[in-house]
Amino acid sequence: MMLGTFLPKPEQRFAAAGAALGALVSVAWLASGTALPDQMAPHWDVPAVMAAGAMPFILGGSFYRWRHSRRLELELRAARRAERRLRNEVHRDKLTGLANRAALEADISQALSAEGAAFARNALLLLDLDRFKVINDTLGHDAGDRLLALFGARLRRAFAGEATVYRLGGDEFVLAAACAPSQADAEMLATRVEKLFEAPFDLGETRIASGCSIGIAFIERSDKSTSDVLKRADLALYEAKAISGNSHAFHSETLSHAVRQRAEAERDLTRGFEAEEFFLAFLPILGIESGSIGGFQALLRWRHPHLGVIGAETFEPPEQSATTLALGAWALQSACRQAAGWSFPKGLTIAPFVSQLRDRDFVTQVERCLSDAGLSPERLTIEVAEGVSTDDLVIVTENLRGLRALGVRVALGGGSASSLPLNQISDVRGVARLPDQDRTGAAAFDRRQRCREGERGGLRAGLWRCRDPRPLGFACYGRRVGARRRR
Repeated sequence: MMLGTFLPKPEQRFAAAGAALGALVSVAWLASGTALPDQMAPHWDVPAVMAAGAMPFILGGSFYRWRHSRRLELELRAARRAERRLRNEVHRDKLTGLANRAALEADISQALSAEGAAFARNALLLLDLDRFKVINDTLGHDAGDRLLALFGARLRRAFAGEATVYRLGGDEFVLAAACAPSQADAEMLATRVEKLFEAPFDLGETRIASGCSIGIAFIERSDKSTSDVLKRADLALYEAKAISGNSHAFHSETLSHAVRQRAEAERDLTRGFEAEEFFLAFLPILGIESGSIGGFQALLRWRHPHLGVIGAETFEPPEQSATTLALGAWALQSACRQAAGWSFPKGLTIAPFVSQLRDRDFVTQVERCLSDAGLSPERLTIEVAEGVSTDDLVIVTENLRGLRALGVRVALGGGSASSLPLNQISDVRGVARLPDQDRTGAAAFDRRQRCREGERGGLRAGLWRCRDPRPLGFACYGRRVGARRRR
């Protein structure tokens, strides 16, 4: 205890032990000189005494240096172990145990630094799980994490030793092949990945079938960083997502050109919105039986400086753009204000963008527009236009329920009436399951209603409206574009 107090460092204690040992050796050596016969070399001359006196210092210093070197060696080993552990944590995804984006960037940087024949043009597959957001929203995040871990394990087992599997984040994975320089090799890998989804995933309480979309790009000599490769793979992934089911697509210059066109269109849209080039046109809705105007539908128009007046179906605002949300909010607010100023209390129908219907603040936005304009909720009809997919069903259903709670009517456009599973949104109060749907996109109602619509086939303009004989606040709209329908 006292030794640890006065000599806290291990090196100091080792030095003290060495000095004590040196002193003991010196004393024993000098004592042996006294006891030995006279013919032995005397130990008490000046050099011998000086050597005996230096012995404790020599051994003490040697012990100190040895213990200090040993401590440095142990610390170095511990530092290396910690470095390996940290490197593993930095380059490892905690959920799946796969390599992460940092590891991918390090590996691609190393591949791009290779020169001459050492450079390998290998394929990079960007994978995205289908309908993962729906699984998260319906089954919970724990089920989503379980699915990611199971899929990561399948990938690791299937491609062990021939490709490296990475998880970028969310539901995106990357498969970097070691020997896949051709499109045929990459396509074989993509097919093998797609086959991994033939068996359902066991999430504990339930088993689900999933799928994936795959974008494929190749590491090129002209690439400067990982983002260059991932950008091309992401474009191919976008193309693959447009194909139903498990699918894959290769990057091409056509895709890059299309992306540049979309970016240019988005910049033009932003410019037009800032320049106040958009306005609303109101198309009358005619009753089938009475022929009278029952309301108006607000249609967004763009007074383009080069293309003239064009409709929203022509310029197709990008769904992920902030400008699209801002433009849709402006259209809704303007339509409510103009409808509130009409001298006749007719109904107003407006079809928001798909991105608005997916916005969790959409119901609040509608309520604010009605309040600011002083428009009665019963006069407003929100039309769910074509383009809403089943992936958006959860949030769209919540918004429909919120709109019905406000007293706002909800209508399905022809395209959405054929694509949305109405039986899954029939629990929304005020929304009933419609009769069976035909394949043209408009809802198929009873034969008597169809005959009445056919008899009034001379309505060449405006909108025709089919009503369920049991009005429950839900309707289906379609545009009348032809003359009398032939049966």
